[in-house]
Amino acid sequence: MAGLEQRVSDLEREVRTLKAKVQTVETKVDVVDKDMQGIPGLIKAEFRLVDSRFARVMAEFADLRPAMDERFTHMDDRFDAVLRAVSETIVERDKRS
Repeated sequence: MAGLEQRVSDLEREVRTLKAKVQTVETKVDVVDKDMQGIPGLIKAEFRLVDSRFARVMAEFADLRPAMDERFTHMDDRFDAVLRAVSETIVERDKRS
């Protein structure tokens, strides 16, 4: 009978140990589940941040566009003036020759 009581005690101890391990694993799984639930939110927040930055950059480019167009127009005028001067110089040189 003592052997049977010892065996029952051993089995009860093993069951308590297994319950403790299961609770530990369930706690870890709950923590991982909570972490995983936050990841999609973090990804969405990161996309919103990138979209916001992209929108700001595009707005800044839109603000710069008129200034750049004006500068290019001015450069085109200067380029045309240089071409006219070179053409006139060539014509004058050909007249002298």
